[in-house]
Amino acid sequence: MCGTHNFQLDYMCATHITQTAIQKAEIVMSGTSPTLLTPEHQDFYERFKSFWAAPSGPRVAEIIAADAKIHFTGQGTMSGTDYINYMTGMLDAFPGMTVKPIDCAGCGEMLYIAWETSSVIHGKPRKFLGVDRFRIIDGLAVEEHIIFDSAVLQLEGRPGIDH
Repeated sequence: MCGTHNFQLDYMCATHITQTAIQKAEIVMSGTSPTLLTPEHQDFYERFKSFWAAPSGPRVAEIIAADAKIHFTGQGTMSGTDYINYMTGMLDAFPGMTVKPIDCAGCGEMLYIAWETSSVIHGKPRKFLGVDRFRIIDGLAVEEHIIFDSAVLQLEGRPGIDH
């Protein structure tokens, strides 16, 4: 996907999550509390938070199906099985990396989770936001799109944002 399409997808995800946050605020203010997530989405979100509380390559299998298609910004596509090794390498390359889930929204089989990552990249502390778009079937992600501004991973970072 080209940068324009990544931006459009990021914008659509951000808009969806923003709209959901507004709906949640309206619900709190009105005193009503309908369930906004399906039980399957809520369960997955809790397991996603648990994963990032103690991440490891082997734990990927707790939330991602072996035959899932993982679309990682700047890294192409891989299977759920390959993602286990990729996650191990990523955690080794970025010691101390944290991912803080911020919010989520669901629609049908799709679940969107907004997050903030903190890590030392090329010797400099950096923070960046992103969204994961999951297709959930039987409690596991069978498709995931990890969406963020991959310029943060470059040596020079994102001039004007990181500096």
